[in-house]
Amino acid sequence: MNYLEKVREKNLEFDELGKRMQADANLLHLAKYIMKDKSGKHAIPDVVNATLNKPAVFFANVYSALGAVKQQVIVESDNTKIDTAEIEDFQTRAFAMANARLRKQKRPQLNPFADAQFCGRGWTGRRVLFRIGEDGHIIADIVPWDGLYIRSESDDDGLLWASYACSRSKAQIEKDYNVLIKNTRGTVLDVWDREHNEVWVENKIVKEEPHPWGFVPVVLNHVDLGYGDSLIDDHSLKYTGESIFFLIRDIVPQLNMLLTIGETLNFLSIKRPMEYGSREGTNATPPEFEEALAPGAITAVDIGGGLKPIDFGDAMRAFDRVYQMLEKAIQEGGYTDIDIGNVRQPFSAIALITIGESKDQVYLPRLAAKESLNIDTAEMFTRQIIQIGGTVKVGIPGH
Repeated sequence: MNYLEKVREKNLEFDELGKRMQADANLLHLAKYIMKDKSGKHAIPDVVNATLNKPAVFFANVYSALGAVKQQVIVESDNTKIDTAEIEDFQTRAFAMANARLRKQKRPQLNPFADAQFCGRGWTGRRVLFRIGEDGHIIADIVPWDGLYIRSESDDDGLLWASYACSRSKAQIEKDYNVLIKNTRGTVLDVWDREHNEVWVENKIVKEEPHPWGFVPVVLNHVDLGYGDSLIDDHSLKYTGESIFFLIRDIVPQLNMLLTIGETLNFLSIKRPMEYGSREGTNATPPEFEEALAPGAITAVDIGGGLKPIDFGDAMRAFDRVYQMLEKAIQEGGYTDIDIGNVRQPFSAIALITIGESKDQVYLPRLAAKESLNIDTAEMFTRQIIQIGGTVKVGIPGH
């Protein structure tokens, strides 16, 4: 099977989902808002563009809350002869080994990476390999995969294959695969199926070798929000596994646009456009702005004419009404001022419980997705250890 072609086919299928993930990343990184004309191609001149930090604050609050949750490993069995505590200890130590390896590689650890993925992408995955090293010790090699770059295919028995495409430096590619590329960075495609692993660098296969597991050593999961996998249509994939921005994704640009209008109106109030009335009408030569409106300046004008500021009153009143509506929509779909301690007024116990339950709708689906991902990861490396057989030692130095 030509997996390079299979991945290209999947890229077309995932195109709309990928665009959604990129749009969410732009919200997180506070991509600068630029007001453009109706075509969306040209920036409108003389506008004071502004970008709110609300998406980044929302993300930081949810991400921090998820990170504060402590993981507990529980193994249950109907067989009373099995020491479940020993298995729990084994799995805890195995995760610790994998995280220690990631720390040495200067990579993010498993749970923090998953939290960021489930918040920002809604999807994530891991390549899970436990094997015996040359010194006889277990190597806990779990690599987190960014959901934007994962492609896969499944059947009734689970994954048929899974791939991960990432950009790597010229030096990394040469070190790992002994391949020279022309540019400073190149694309590496890592593909795993039930029988073997192959690696493509810049669309050329550079590695191909079998593995002993009999299954794809990859676990995948997504947040159960968006309902694309429940309301199935031709474009349902882009609604599957939503990020935390899915209820405010379209509101934030409107809020930035409104803020830009308000900032522009404020700027114009400092040097407001003026009308100059004169008997000469449109042929009149108005005085210089700085001279006519300088402190203490006196300007001669025709009777009934003169200088008059253009009124923005209706625009400012509309600005206030629209802002209140958009702010309400942001708080309903994102976070409220209460969440960041920005409200001083007291609330009743019922109100606080209601507010807390509404926040659970943001947190709980992501906690459930992370739990499922960790369960699948633990089950996979346990199966691999059983296949290795014999007696093995797990844990980090000192434990």
